[in-house]
Amino acid sequence: MDVDIELIKPSPYQPRLIFEVDELTEEIENDGLISELVVRKQDKNYELIDGERRLKALKKLGWTKVPVRVIKLKKDVVRRSVYKVNKVRENYSVEEESRYFKKLTDEGMTPWEISKELGVDFHWVLAHLNIFKFPATIQKALWTGQISASHIVALENVIGRSIEEAQTLINEIINRKLTLKETKKIVNKQKQKVEEMRIEAVEEFLPEVAPKVAELKTAEDFEKAAKVLRKTAKKKREITLTPEEKALIEKKKKQKQEELKKRKIEQEKLEKIHIKKEARKLANEMKEKERLKIEKEAQKIMEVRIKEEAQKLAQQLNEKERLKIQKEVKKEVEDKSLSKLKRNMKKLTKRIETLQKEKATLLDNKKVFLEALNFNCPHCKSSCVVYQEGNQYFVKRSAKVSMITEKPVAPTPSLSPASSPKGPN
Repeated sequence: MDVDIELIKPSPYQPRLIFEVDELTEEIENDGLISELVVRKQDKNYELIDGERRLKALKKLGWTKVPVRVIKLKKDVVRRSVYKVNKVRENYSVEEESRYFKKLTDEGMTPWEISKELGVDFHWVLAHLNIFKFPATIQKALWTGQISASHIVALENVIGRSIEEAQTLINEIINRKLTLKETKKIVNKQKQKVEEMRIEAVEEFLPEVAPKVAELKTAEDFEKAAKVLRKTAKKKREITLTPEEKALIEKKKKQKQEELKKRKIEQEKLEKIHIKKEARKLANEMKEKERLKIEKEAQKIMEVRIKEEAQKLAQQLNEKERLKIQKEVKKEVEDKSLSKLKRNMKKLTKRIETLQKEKATLLDNKKVFLEALNFNCPHCKSSCVVYQEGNQYFVKRSAKVSMITEKPVAPTPSLSPASSPKGPN
């Protein structure tokens, strides 16, 4: 899904302080965004889990909408995921890790809880937190690499004893550019001196008491006594050792330290492998969820398309059917209209023939009527119409028919309206 870029907020658990985005910006501009950002929903906004460099590059390119994958994770899982995923890609600087651990302690977590949750060595977490006990100048020396975080780990006991003493020692480490091994040697010597001074200080205040022989009764008493005796024997043996023997013992100590160092390196490697495995596992889970989501969305889109195609096809079929029916109806109407027209033509033809016959008859009658009007009526002195009903003839005045002038004829016998003249036979 695509969301407004302004709704995506950086993760509050992001340890990274510096982001190099120039190269990534060019890649996105040339090839586009290959993988989407991973976020979780927080109220109206989205909290970034993975992809802050990509987000900054997209903002630089002026994108307004970005593709994201929304997942549901708890706060502690998000915190662990953000830390581990970014560490796998590139190790954190001393400043980034120190400020991140400090932020977690400010939120209420103890160094032990941070160590347990993030899978980081407890002394490593404590060393990064101890950095903030020193002034800004020493902090800056750590940020710029003049002294390493491993030096601070070696100074853990000194810091716990006295910050001033630790600060003096750090200044010596910076000025003399002491290695970690040299620093540890100095710290161990100081520790031994401090212990001796403490014992001497306590002995000054203790009264001289005759040694009291303890009575050994239980197995624990005998074990404690044996431990003290071994320690005493070791000290006396060291006094009587020749330089060659001391060198041999020192060599064995160094070998043991190197073995411990190798084990520590191997353990760190195993931790990194474990972190990578967890990161890959989380990435695979996210990919699987995304794959299922994409398949589901694709299925929905396919169903919608099939439905749309079916509706479109149905509309086309309906349109074809409608046109077909329309043609058939039109043809049927035309056929019916043609047959009806033919019938009407026949009727009209018959009617015309009848009218023509009637016309001929009327024309014949007209001639008779006109001949009948060619006389002056002796009664009304105007033109009259003589018409016949059955075998009788009648006279009717007609103002519409003009008289036809004729030669004077002899008077005829008078005709009454009720009498019928004798027809010429």
